[in-house]
Amino acid sequence: MAGQPLHIVVMGVSGSGKTTLARRLAERTNRPLLEADDLHPADDLATLQDGRLPDAEARAAWMDTVRDWMNEHGEKGESTVVACTALKGAHRETLNQAKGTVFYVHLYGTEDMLQSRMANRIGENMPPELLEKQLTMLETLKADELGIQLDVTRSPEQLEEDSMAAANFAAKAYQS
Repeated sequence: MAGQPLHIVVMGVSGSGKTTLARRLAERTNRPLLEADDLHPADDLATLQDGRLPDAEARAAWMDTVRDWMNEHGEKGESTVVACTALKGAHRETLNQAKGTVFYVHLYGTEDMLQSRMANRIGENMPPELLEKQLTMLETLKADELGIQLDVTRSPEQLEEDSMAAANFAAKAYQS
């Protein structure tokens, strides 16, 4: 892709399908993939497993680490795909500091739908009380943030197609 790097950040609360969609997008585009949870320090992971959110300082440090990963790739002219909660506007402001254009795909659904998805997960088990806390903290995309909001009840194929169409539009419209 010509122009500056495009970082697609698949965001949302636990159970929204961030990792699944991010993997599909990375495979489709052959871009480096980051599951941002992999960059949480051990103390933060333990806090999350206890059904609590890390404090604001720890979350800010984590966002800095995610941004730095995106920036490393951006400095080399590489576009990326990132799965990251990015719940607050301040978190996204940090990620927006990465070299390139940052485009958000916000996956959303009802609390009941998300709880059901979490209950049926294979592998990762985040406590259900974490979802309620994340939903309370969630700040949806603002009009001045580049991104799209997609309902998680749609098929993975539909989510992938719509994400790519919107990201490709952003690449053409917002990159210089």
